[in-house]
Amino acid sequence: MSDSSYQQLGNLSIYESVASTNDQLWQRLEQGLDTPAVCLSEHQTAGRGRRGDQWQSPPAGNLYLSLFWPFPANTLQNGLSIAIGIGLINTLKAHGISDLQLKWPNDVLVNRHKLAGILVESRFGNQHNTVIGVGLNFKLPTATRDKIQQPTTSLQQLCTEVPCRNELAGHLIQNMIETLTLFQARGLQDFVPLWSQYDALHNATIQLISDDVTQTVKAQGIDENGALRYEHQNQLHTLSNSHVSIRFAS
Repeated sequence: MSDSSYQQLGNLSIYESVASTNDQLWQRLEQGLDTPAVCLSEHQTAGRGRRGDQWQSPPAGNLYLSLFWPFPANTLQNGLSIAIGIGLINTLKAHGISDLQLKWPNDVLVNRHKLAGILVESRFGNQHNTVIGVGLNFKLPTATRDKIQQPTTSLQQLCTEVPCRNELAGHLIQNMIETLTLFQARGLQDFVPLWSQYDALHNATIQLISDDVTQTVKAQGIDENGALRYEHQNQLHTLSNSHVSIRFAS
């Protein structure tokens, strides 16, 4: 991490085990501390993903990282997970990991296998307080993989030489800060043109699953606000609700 990025942080905490790195940063805010901060942990006992799903977080050398960022109150946050995802892919590419794609809105995939996930949480008040959590699989024990209800992969499976975790974490934190600074100033406009080269859903037939309703549709990229575009019954629709589960139909 560069000195300029480090100096923007009010705090950087590293734990052996926490319930959730996101929750650690929310607790910090509840104590009246609202400067940018980072939390890392070797283990999470109650890590979570999108839609409240459990994020399997074994103490096996993976990366569990969260960053708190106080946006000004008038900042639109549409598509923030897309900006962070592109930054995460650029970080991994710089460490020699290729063939990476983004599955809307927040998963990093390799050949349709999940390598990393992003969880963006916000609370609104005098400013838009946001915590971005990143879970990156360095290695996954078989017992952990068996608990995950989708295909997964890890850096150990992808790389002949796994990157240094500390070095990668520092690079990722720096890229996240740079991404958030750019997003705060310009929104999603610099990231939308990049989406097509990373779009894991490009023209794919997918299932949108919400409660007991499943729709089979065709993905059609994203709009300028980062919403998923899809075709259903010859009509074009958009989806901005990230609480809908998305699966490949074939």
